[in-house]
Amino acid sequence: MMSTRSSIKRIAAVAVAGLAFVGLTALPARATGTPVNLIIAATSVTGAGTVATQIAGPANFVTISNTVAAGGVALPIYFTVSGGATTTATTSGILGVGASVNIATPVAGTITVLGYPIVSGAASTTASDNLVITVVTSLPGTVYDHSVIYAAPSTSLPTAATDAAFSVTAPSGATNVANFTVSEFDANGIPVLASHAVPITVFATNALISSPNLAAGPSASTTYLTGTPINASTDYVISGLPGYGGTANISITINGVVAKSYSLKFTGNAVTLKLTAINSVVGIGNATAILPNTFVPTGITANVNALEIQEFDAQGNALAVNPSHIALTSSSPSIATPGLLDSANTFTLGNVPGGTPSSPTALGVSINGVATGTVTFSASDTTSGLVSPPVTIRVSSGIPTSVVITSDAPTYDPSETVTLTTTLSDASGPLPAGTYIVFTGQALSSIAVGNGQAQLPGVAASSNGPPAKKIGQITIGANGAYTDTFNAPSTPGTITISATPVSNSIVVTPATFKVVGPDAATDAQVESSDSTAALAATTTLATALGDAADAPGVSAAALATSAQSQITALTAIVAAALSKADSLAKSVAAINKRIGKQ
Repeated sequence: MMSTRSSIKRIAAVAVAGLAFVGLTALPARATGTPVNLIIAATSVTGAGTVATQIAGPANFVTISNTVAAGGVALPIYFTVSGGATTTATTSGILGVGASVNIATPVAGTITVLGYPIVSGAASTTASDNLVITVVTSLPGTVYDHSVIYAAPSTSLPTAATDAAFSVTAPSGATNVANFTVSEFDANGIPVLASHAVPITVFATNALISSPNLAAGPSASTTYLTGTPINASTDYVISGLPGYGGTANISITINGVVAKSYSLKFTGNAVTLKLTAINSVVGIGNATAILPNTFVPTGITANVNALEIQEFDAQGNALAVNPSHIALTSSSPSIATPGLLDSANTFTLGNVPGGTPSSPTALGVSINGVATGTVTFSASDTTSGLVSPPVTIRVSSGIPTSVVITSDAPTYDPSETVTLTTTLSDASGPLPAGTYIVFTGQALSSIAVGNGQAQLPGVAASSNGPPAKKIGQITIGANGAYTDTFNAPSTPGTITISATPVSNSIVVTPATFKVVGPDAATDAQVESSDSTAALAATTTLATALGDAADAPGVSAAALATSAQSQITALTAIVAAALSKADSLAKSVAAINKRIGKQ
C-alpha cells in the first residue's frame, strides 16, 4: 500500500504532465511557500476570501478557485475537504491554475478546505491554504432565537453588572428612574435584522413607560407599550406616577412569551415624622468638642448623632429627609439645645463604632448639653407641617461617682463562661456613652480567670497603646455599661473581681460569685446514703433492746447495764446522723442553686 505522501506525489505528477500538454511549465522546488492561491468566491450569505458563511441546502454550494494572489506564483494546488465534500462527493483533488471546485453545503456545520502547492510534481506536506466555510440553517439575523434584557437605574447604560444589582427606590412622579434595553438575536448570537424582528411588549403596573427608539420617533409615556423594534437594541424608560407610592412591576414579553420581570419602589408623600433617641443620655458640652481623639482617647461620644430623624409615606416606606426643611425644638434650652444635622453622613447613628450610618433616610442629629437635667426634643418639617412626638433626653454630668461590677450569675461550673458587666454612673444614673478613666489599672481577680487578665475591665499600665489608651480607662455604650467575658476558674471557691478607683470620689462595688465543684451531686448522694445507713442502725438498736427486755432470766441490773451501753452507742450514731443530715442539707442547697441558674 502506498503512503498518503506517495499518492499525493503520483497525483501531482499526472497534473504536471497535463500542464506540459497545454504548454505550461512547472516551477522549480524553490517556489514553495508562495502566498495563498485558493480563494472562496463571494457566497449568497456573507464573506469571501478564506472565511465565508453559506446557507445549508441540498443544492447549495460554495465555489473555491485556484487564483493567484497578488505577488504570488501560479501553481497547481492539491486540496482536501474535511467536514464536507465537493458536489461530486469527493474529499480531495487537484486544481490547476484558474480552475475551481464546488464544495457542497447541504447541512449546517463547519467545512475546512486545505491547499498544498504542487512544485516539480511534488505536493508540499505543509498546507499553505486554509479556508473555513460556516454553514448555517438560515441567513444571519433573519430568524429570532432569543433576547437579552438588561436594566440599570436612571438612564445609565444597562449591562450585565447593573442588571444583577438592579434596585430602584424613587419618589412618586420621578422621571427616568430606570432604563431597560431589549436586544434580539438569532441562534448564533447575531442581532436580528429589523425586517425580521419580533414584537416586544412592555407592561407596567403603577408606573409609566416610554421608548426613545422603538419606532422612528420617541413614544409617549404609557402603562402599555408594544411594537416591532427597528433597532438592534430597544430602550424602555420608566417613570413614576405622580402621588403614587408603592411597588411598580414591569413585565417584558418577547413574541408573546414573558421574557423578564422587574420591580421598583416608588415612595409617596411623607405622612409621618419620627424622632428617635439613639442615646437617651448625653453629657455636658458641645457635641463635637467633647469627642475623644487620637491624642486624648477619653471623652463622651453620646452627644454626636444622639437623635435620629425619619420620614415615612403611607405605605411605611422611609423617605429621604431634606435637612433644610427640618427644625428641632428643645423644651429647655438651658439644659440642652439641638446640634448639627449630619447631612454629610460623617458619623454613625449614636456614634456607635461599626453602627448604622447616618443617611438621607435616617438623619443623625447631635445634642449640645448645657446643664444636668431632663429635657424633651421634638422635630418638625417646615414644608409638610409634620411634627414628631417628643423624646426625652437626660443630660449627665459625665463625671463617674459609682462603678458597679456584676456577674451574670451567682454560681458557675469550672471553666464556664462568665459575663461581667461594669456600669458607670453619677448620682442621676448611668453615664453617657464614651470612654472614662475610673481605675488606677486593670481590675483583678482573686483567683486567675480562664482567659487571663486581659479580659477584665480597665487598662493595665503595660497596655498603653497602640492604639492610644489611658491606664484604667473603660469605654461604655448607650446603657452606661461595658461587658467582658472569660472562663470561670477551674478551682471551686468564691471569686472576687475588684479594682482600685482612680479617685476617692468614685465608689467601686466588686463582683462576687462562686465556682461549684463538679462532684457536688455525687457528694450529696453519698451523704444521703450515709444518713440512710444511720437510720437503719438506729432501728436495729431499738429492736435489740426490745428483744433483751423480753428474754427470760435477764435481771433488771443486767438489762439496765446493757441498755446503758446501747444508749451510749445510739447517741453516737444519732450524732453522726445529724452531722450527715446537716451536710446533706448544704449539698442540696448547692444543687438547687445550680438548677435555678440553668
